[in-house]
Amino acid sequence: MNKEPTLTPTPDEARAALAQVDQVLAQTRHAIRQGISAPLLMLWGCIWIVADVTTQFDHQAMNWLWSVLDLVGIVGWVWIFRSHRHRVKSSRGWRYGAFWGILFFYAILWMNLLVPADWPKTNQEWIAFEPEFRRMTAYMHTVPMFAYVVGGLWLDPFFIWLGAVVTALIVIGFCFVHEYFYLWLAVSGGGALVVSGVFIKKFWK
Repeated sequence: MNKEPTLTPTPDEARAALAQVDQVLAQTRHAIRQGISAPLLMLWGCIWIVADVTTQFDHQAMNWLWSVLDLVGIVGWVWIFRSHRHRVKSSRGWRYGAFWGILFFYAILWMNLLVPADWPKTNQEWIAFEPEFRRMTAYMHTVPMFAYVVGGLWLDPFFIWLGAVVTALIVIGFCFVHEYFYLWLAVSGGGALVVSGVFIKKFWK
């Protein structure tokens, strides 16, 4: 049986294909830079830093602080989205907010389903450094990282790497950095988000 000859692209055709890929990548980065990703990364990075540093040094404040900061994050997201509407023309923009809302709804639902109803068993002094509470904190910090990894499959590999690296740092902190766990989260988690947002804004063209 005669086989059809395999056509090998010429050097000019290969260079043209690579140039087209580079152009698409540049357009994607430009769109992300002009969108809401960078300011959202910086906003939530700052929220992580404030919350985790406060937990490290003032455990009782976490009884109310996370609720306040979550509200700040929601209001900030709405403001950022509205301020970028003239640059981001998409009829699907509302779906980003819906995605995050659904994600955290299920994260909280799963947490309440998995955690025993009588935990903690006593009204003891704040137990932020107990393994159980550190495990719960690590869980909630990895939820948005899951979103970055999944979103990176469609948006840009940068977000896959960001989510994977920060997740690894959170796990390392949970396993080996006990007494300064929340400071570790502030630097490795919140700090990584802020630096990533600045990097996108300053270096992506």
